[in-house]
Amino acid sequence: MKFVRLPVVMGIVSVLAGCRPSASTTPDAAASPVDASESPSSTDSPQASSETGWSPVTDEEGVVVTSRPSERSPLPIFRGVGQVDAPLVEVLAVVTDAERHREWVFSCSDSSLVEQTSESTGIVYNRTDTPWPVPDRDVVLDSRIELVDGEREVIVRFSATAHPARPPTDGVVRMTYLEGHYHLWAEDAAHTRVEYQVDSDPGGSLPTWLATRGTRDMPVETLRALRAQVARTRGLYDERIAEFRRTLLAPAS
Repeated sequence: MKFVRLPVVMGIVSVLAGCRPSASTTPDAAASPVDASESPSSTDSPQASSETGWSPVTDEEGVVVTSRPSERSPLPIFRGVGQVDAPLVEVLAVVTDAERHREWVFSCSDSSLVEQTSESTGIVYNRTDTPWPVPDRDVVLDSRIELVDGEREVIVRFSATAHPARPPTDGVVRMTYLEGHYHLWAEDAAHTRVEYQVDSDPGGSLPTWLATRGTRDMPVETLRALRAQVARTRGLYDERIAEFRRTLLAPAS
């Protein structure tokens, strides 16, 4: 099958943002390359996440946000965990529709599929709005779906990469380090626990107040909006869900 529009993050860089920008921006220093960070284990769970050095940030609208220092970035790693009232495969269908991320991902202004590399992997472009005069950030991501336990547990991982079809844009800071995931657990047939985590270096200069506010707001706003998007688009992804079940999520023979 042709795996439709892998995601990303989805406001990824929104750790920078807190509101929409004015029309113009000012060029900023380029982001510096950073080595890849440790990747979260697929055996992590929302319960385990709070037991490995994570500090509480906020608990609102049913989203628990925690953070911990990053070894690769001046900003902390942030993580949000909350429940979505939908089956796991329906949430997966929404999360992997990159063309509609701007409808619900916090401060995401542009997201598109650059290249489909396999049924479960792809290259995705993402741009995040930042308040004027801070330049927007963008990133090219290698995104992949990792099956852990069929329809009971799935991880969508993403990490910064490069692609000739999406070179850096003048006036926009290209992020060269970003790693994260959407980790989905089926709590039952009608509810999914979603963990959204991002570790990123936004590059250039960034006001401390903006980074701090983004750490708090992005997980809450993104997961809150994901709930609304799932409800709003219910029925639109029936064909995709059926195809996921026939191919990507089908038990091995």
